[in-house]
Amino acid sequence: MLSNRKPPQGSPPEIRAKADRITQVRRYRLITPFYGGGAETQKPDEVTVVRASEIRGLLRFWWRATRGGQFNGSLAKMRAAEEAIWGSAAGDGKAGPSPVSLAVRIINRGQKLRDVKTKKGAWVNIGDPSSDYGYVAFPLRQDKGSVCQGIVFELHITIHRTSVRGGGKELNVREEVEAALWAWETFGGVGARTRRGFGALQLTHIGGKPVPLLAPGQIRQDIQDKLKRYVEGGWWPDGIPHLAPNMKWVLTKPHADPDEVWRYLFGRLKTFRQDRYPDRKGRRYGRSKWPEPDAIRRITGKASPGHTPKHPVQDKFPRGRFGLPIVFHFKDKGDPPDTTLQGAQHDRFASRLILRPIACQGGAVGLACVLEGPKDSPGGYVLKQQGNGQVLARPSVKLEPDEAQEIEPLRGEPDVLKAFLKTLGWKEE
Repeated sequence: MLSNRKPPQGSPPEIRAKADRITQVRRYRLITPFYGGGAETQKPDEVTVVRASEIRGLLRFWWRATRGGQFNGSLAKMRAAEEAIWGSAAGDGKAGPSPVSLAVRIINRGQKLRDVKTKKGAWVNIGDPSSDYGYVAFPLRQDKGSVCQGIVFELHITIHRTSVRGGGKELNVREEVEAALWAWETFGGVGARTRRGFGALQLTHIGGKPVPLLAPGQIRQDIQDKLKRYVEGGWWPDGIPHLAPNMKWVLTKPHADPDEVWRYLFGRLKTFRQDRYPDRKGRRYGRSKWPEPDAIRRITGKASPGHTPKHPVQDKFPRGRFGLPIVFHFKDKGDPPDTTLQGAQHDRFASRLILRPIACQGGAVGLACVLEGPKDSPGGYVLKQQGNGQVLARPSVKLEPDEAQEIEPLRGEPDVLKAFLKTLGWKEE
């Protein structure tokens, strides 16, 4: 809980003692590598590493995800409340400066993670295909030195006004901030690619006092209780990703440490998304069990010898629900050129799937969850040829039940995100 106290000596200049305000210092360590997060996209800031402005933006997102449902679907009211709490440019009737001040103090800058060791003993870039992390760190293949590990920092929070009015409601600033903090700490992180587990947080101290780790068996109930406590009921404006008490999520069994369970999570995702039939020699390098490669062959009219399209599900791209863009690359002569599945209105569409470790007594458990909210990119999807940008098709990602029966990894489940959670033990209630 946020409480009335003076900030400690050595705090950043934004924090000054004043009797009538609420202050709190929360200390975090990153339990997975930190990727990006600086002023330049996907590169650490050489001065601050973790920036208060970035955290403010993240807290705004998680505030919308937890508290945005209390305005009966009104985007205007939600934005007015958000600006009243987190600030806006003054004028035109807007709230102006935020009653919440944030400052970051770096305790340990960490170390740059330059290379990792493969199973064969070679040292490679973390994003290299042979790296254990290559599947989630692929953007780093050409970007060495932009990952750090071992970062510890403090977040100094000051609430200057405990009550504000916004969105037609009187808002308790402390309660609104606490909800955003919990969601960020539980489901989010800092830096880039947090939905795939980079920059995962562990809250270690509040007000200088250690925060005890939960036992693995306590985590599920703790998350359930806090979803009910912090997620405000109602309905969200269209297009807003959010949490819900009945959202889809699952925890793995405990592992020895956060890195181990993180690799387990994205290893399962890789296996699910890249599942193939055996080739002629019995190796798992045969044709994809998913319909997209043959759909592209049909659309382009190109196929290498021995790869005539034969998948029974035609012209569907169900893996688009995992987020966009997706690049399709064929390696055999005669197959289609490289293509990209992207949004019709925006190239990118953030994945609703979150994978990350949660520290616990004796190690860590893995969390996989699906955010509520928009399932599809606004305006639909387009398949473009790389190079010339030609639109080749406007495919659908939605599967019918009979089509899901024809895609082996789905085991008859038309919702690809549900199907993946089921591989981790999630059961529909």
